[in-house]
Amino acid sequence: MDVTVSERDDTAVVSVDGRIDAESAESLDTAITGVLARGGKRVLVNLEKAAYMSSSGLRVLLGKFRDLRRVDGEMALCAVQPDVYKVFLMAGVHEVFPIYVGLDEILASGDGEKEERTSP
Repeated sequence: MDVTVSERDDTAVVSVDGRIDAESAESLDTAITGVLARGGKRVLVNLEKAAYMSSSGLRVLLGKFRDLRRVDGEMALCAVQPDVYKVFLMAGVHEVFPIYVGLDEILASGDGEKEERTSP
């Protein structure tokens, strides 16, 4: 799995390419921790190229979501693929995170629309 971090205005965009599993979840954790260490308070996790997410990946996202909330920060997800969204539904965390349709729409409008999925 590859994780890249780019900055757009006051938002750190953390893009994931590949499978987020027990072995690779640490890379995602490290990337978001780095944003927090630099004083970042807005994180957008782009899951457009994330083909799979295990419970380890969910734990990382939930933990970093909580860390950001502690410093009055925020985290959102975008471009969640159907198989990954199914994991969110099964775990019951699909309502925890703001989930947006796509990266470009969010950054162009400054807010974006929350992704509405009723079925995987």
